[in-house]
Amino acid sequence: MSINRLALLSLLACTAAAGPAHADARIEVVFDDPGSSWTAYYADIQRITVAAGNAWVDSFQSTASGAALTVKIGFDNIATANGRSATSAWTGHSSGGIALYQQGAAHELLTGLDPNGAAADIEVNLGIAGYLQGELWFDPAPALRLADVPLDRTDAMSVLLHEFGHALGFNGWRNGVTGALPGAYQSTFDALVYPAPSGPGLVFNGSRALGLYGQALPLTWGNYGHLGNAQESDDLLPDLMNGVAFYRGTRYAISTLDLAILSDLGLPMLAAAQPLLLSAVPEPAAAALWLGGLALLALRRRRPGPTALKGASTCAR
Repeated sequence: MSINRLALLSLLACTAAAGPAHADARIEVVFDDPGSSWTAYYADIQRITVAAGNAWVDSFQSTASGAALTVKIGFDNIATANGRSATSAWTGHSSGGIALYQQGAAHELLTGLDPNGAAADIEVNLGIAGYLQGELWFDPAPALRLADVPLDRTDAMSVLLHEFGHALGFNGWRNGVTGALPGAYQSTFDALVYPAPSGPGLVFNGSRALGLYGQALPLTWGNYGHLGNAQESDDLLPDLMNGVAFYRGTRYAISTLDLAILSDLGLPMLAAAQPLLLSAVPEPAAAALWLGGLALLALRRRRPGPTALKGASTCAR
């Protein structure tokens, strides 16, 4: 396997225009592109990936000194994109003796300890069946986010922000429909997921998120690492981590609800207690829906190793 490596970038240097950084965490971007087929996109992807990682790191109250995350960008024949932490870190046992795992990227930011050594910490795959080439729009200044997103394109910064959300916490191994665990292990997100009190589906029941939303958060049916559904909980569809659709011509940003959820997972997020603010969804006439067929998506799972689990692969949309 050939990995084309770009220079290590400091998140501090890349965030001067967007506001103060809260720690000296940095991101390294590498490319899994054996035939060097997509080199024309490297600079755009690197710029967006670093900016997206920076936005999440700046949402932490603090990170470990010297923490670094390596993001491996792959290219695959998929419709949109997916992403996850490449591994996870055992944090103990929850009630009932179930082993509890934290996403590896989050663990490294908090502790400075890299659970998988020199290997990539986050894996993101971009679809090359026209998605990368004709759908994604790469903001020339993603830290500022001032340029207009073309009405016929999907904002790549929003996509990478979404995938970082999965790598940091919105991920697990439950069955997306029944909620059943595959074994005696679960993620920190899994530990707060329960069957919906009425009707089918799963909900997230973290105390901070519940306090903001007013009730347990409905998760996307069949792909529960996301928020909302097209009908019963469409008020969550403007959220960055929604599992139904991104609109073209639209920017999505980290919401106070996203921060509250990660706070419930034990991460020291800023502003998690602020009032719930979600961006307005544009009128359908002004933007086309980007649908990912999430109800039919089966998450890839890994059986546990001696000390760590891979994160489930989760689709951007």
